[in-house]
Amino acid sequence: MIKEINREELEKKCLLLIGKTFVDLGQTKPANEKIVLAEGLRKILITKFPKLSWQAVEVGFEDGVMESNEFHLCIKTMYKWLYAIRSKIWMGWHNEKHGAKHAIDNKTKALLNNQKLIG
Repeated sequence: MIKEINREELEKKCLLLIGKTFVDLGQTKPANEKIVLAEGLRKILITKFPKLSWQAVEVGFEDGVMESNEFHLCIKTMYKWLYAIRSKIWMGWHNEKHGAKHAIDNKTKALLNNQKLIG
């Protein structure tokens, strides 16, 4: 879970994820802008999504880049992507509980096995 990752490690993970996301989007940004976005991501994760696993965060960004109409990276976009992956996880648990496992995509199934309940 995010809340179990120490600050320094989380900052490093966020910066790497921001850099990877810019590459995935085919964009380049100066290092100082990446650092600002990484700090914003860290704050969002700690305050709004502390019970997400890091794997879920990475999948949320992957899905956001591939499935979203958002072609720029900002705090609002990152929040949308994280909210979307959290919703997918919740829906996966719901479907699992009610016997609709066929309705859960493979990425979400993998997350359900590693993700603790999100309160």
